Amino acid sequence: MLFKSCLPVFFFACTLASLSAQTDMHWDTHGVAFTVPDNFKITTNNAEEYSAENDNIALSIIPVQDENVTKEHLAEAVTEMAKGLDYDVISKSAEASIDDFEGYYVVGKKDGVNAVVMAILDTESSTNLLVVIVFANGYEKAAEEIANSFQAYDEK
Repeated sequence: MLFKSCLPVFFFACTLASLSAQTDMHWDTHGVAFTVPDNFKITTNNAEEYSAENDNIALSIIPVQDENVTKEHLAEAVTEMAKGLDYDVISKSAEASIDDFEGYYVVGKKDGVNAVVMAILDTESSTNLLVVIVFANGYEKAAEEIANSFQAYDEK
C-alpha cells in the first residue's frame, strides 16, 4: 500500500529531474564553456562557429578576435543588429556580465521567431563572441539560462 501511494511522487520527481537536466558544453578552440539542456546535439564545431540545438532551442556562437573591442562597441553592435533585423518586439535589452565576460544582449521577436542576441568579450583575452539563441514560445527562461551560463577557461 505504501508503494502505491509513493509511486505518483516518484514519477513527479523523475519528471522534474528530466525537465531540468543540464550538461556542460565546451568549445575548446576558444576556451568557452556553457550549460545547455542535456538533449542538445552539436551541429557545428569548428574554429569559425559552434552550434548546438534541441527541438526548442538553437544556439550559435561566432568568435571575433579583436583586442581593441570594448563593451561599448558590443552594445552598439547588438543594437545595430536588432535594428537591422527589424524586430517586431524587443522585450529586454541590457548589459551582460557573466564570469569573465562583459557585453550586451537583446531579447526580441520577429515574424514569430524568438531570439536572444548577445555580444560578449572576455575581459582576460582578445576573444569576443557573438551569440544567437533562437527559442520556441515558452522557452525564454531556458534561453536566458544558457546565455547566463557562459564562462571562459584556459587550456593548460
